[in-house]
Amino acid sequence: MKTRPFSADRLRAMYAGGRGDATARRFSRLWAAVFGLGLMPRRWVTLEVPGRRSGKLTRFPLGMADLSGRWYLVPMLGEGCNWVRNVRAADGRVILRRRRAVPCRLTEVPVAERAPVIRRYLQQVPGARPHIPVDRHAPMADFEAIALRYPVFLVSSAPVRRRHWWRWMIVTAAVLVAVIIAAAGAFVMLQPTLAPLALPAGSTGTPASPLDGTWQVTAGSAAGFRVRESVLGFSNDTVGRTAAVSGTVVIAGQQVTSAAFRVDLTAITVNGKSQAQFERGLATQADPDAIITLVQPVTLDPAFASGTTISVTVRARLTMHGVSRVVTFPVSGRRNGTELQITGAIPVAFAAWHITVPAGFGFLGSLDNHGVAEFLLVLTRTG
Repeated sequence: MKTRPFSADRLRAMYAGGRGDATARRFSRLWAAVFGLGLMPRRWVTLEVPGRRSGKLTRFPLGMADLSGRWYLVPMLGEGCNWVRNVRAADGRVILRRRRAVPCRLTEVPVAERAPVIRRYLQQVPGARPHIPVDRHAPMADFEAIALRYPVFLVSSAPVRRRHWWRWMIVTAAVLVAVIIAAAGAFVMLQPTLAPLALPAGSTGTPASPLDGTWQVTAGSAAGFRVRESVLGFSNDTVGRTAAVSGTVVIAGQQVTSAAFRVDLTAITVNGKSQAQFERGLATQADPDAIITLVQPVTLDPAFASGTTISVTVRARLTMHGVSRVVTFPVSGRRNGTELQITGAIPVAFAAWHITVPAGFGFLGSLDNHGVAEFLLVLTRTG
């Protein structure tokens, strides 16, 4: 049920317009510190250069490409990249930091010589691939076509590898653990989470039709699930939603005498995307629907007819994944003009419906073995 938050589209969105958003800036500061401490392989460095306007020292975490015994820097955002402008203003004089500060001179490579370096850069720096519109396995002609848009800088003096003493190994391990925990926290906590389904906010209209009769689900209805996920002590909810809900309610003499609803599980998405783990866990190809059927009439408070919001306890049969069980859960409802609005949440223990719990994050974390099926029904009277 888990999505990958740092897809190629998400990474490109983090640098929309050639500037990093708040998330990109947070990760830039984090990796600038990690690279500067020399905790990563030799190619990962922190570039330090004065800002062209402020004169203050700016830091950029970068990956270098090595080709024919030389080191190069390539801006993944092209000509408009902020550090490129700063380097040019500083006449190429910069500091590359990897445990220690190394004064370097960056010299721009002629356009005609850039293509092999850009290809090598994409092969060695995976984070740049979503931003440069050429596949790393493409023919050289494709790289020549974009060379004008992507400056290449030759590094005249690169950091040298030094012996790793035992104390550096201990510090490195401790810092890497801290980085992993911080990244896991950001990974989980920065994910957008939808609020639980509830009755719509705002004022309600005066009931405009008889209460007794058959009511049918209409536009505005939604259903889905909510499952807690945990990674290294950080927690958040994974939420799936769909508007593919149908069904009816029959009311007679201040009682709900029958009700049945169907939810198309194949239409549920998480953050707008379908989830293969969810589809496999529920075997939606074989059992594409979840069905809720009332098993016991529900008596309504007399005030409900005039528009008062009420809460009742409902007994119904929930059928999904080829398993049918009676469940008891709270429901809130009200009348609003010509509509009935009903919301509720059903606790679901996955084992009770033989649902396979997704693997989640392996030994680093997991998804809970239970969740909540939630719904908001908007109904209009049909007869």
